[in-house]
Amino acid sequence: MGLRFLYLCLCFLFSATVVFADTIDIGFNDDSFQLAYERGLSEDTTYGATFVKGRFLYNDDKDAKLGSLGLDFVGHPGNIAGLEIGVGVKLYGGRADSEIDFVNLGVGVNGDYVIPQFQGLGVSARLDYAPKVFSFCDSERLFEGEVRLTYAIMPKVKLYLGYQNVRLDVEGRSGSMTLDNSVRIGFVGSF
Repeated sequence: MGLRFLYLCLCFLFSATVVFADTIDIGFNDDSFQLAYERGLSEDTTYGATFVKGRFLYNDDKDAKLGSLGLDFVGHPGNIAGLEIGVGVKLYGGRADSEIDFVNLGVGVNGDYVIPQFQGLGVSARLDYAPKVFSFCDSERLFEGEVRLTYAIMPKVKLYLGYQNVRLDVEGRSGSMTLDNSVRIGFVGSF
């Protein structure tokens, strides 16, 4: 299920023909890695931008594989330089503990703030939640949260140190199962 989902996500991302800035995001530590690809679908200086993002996460320590495909709507609220706020939806699919399959549809918020006084230093955060009504297979709910400290070393390359937590409620189990609870280093490149 998880590999088919990832294959469909990658086919969708690479079949788009609209030309906007794309980004690739690679983060890792000793036990896990995450690879993400983002493509801009539309951009308007007044109303903001729309992005599609595909991702694959592998966590050896938690025996989890997760793929996601999301659609984000991002804008610049008010007159705050360096601030971007967004909302979006994300479809998750994967496998954990080699026996638990999950498919979830989450809604979320995200924010990025590049601190103008610190020449490229920034912070970003996001939260996604898939309630029980949007959870299928062996899952009942999914929650994902992430926070990053970023630094732009070049106009098209950012380094980051981030913490990410992904939890899944499984049918017939009490409490949450942790799919990912990791600190990663990585980079985001635009092209």
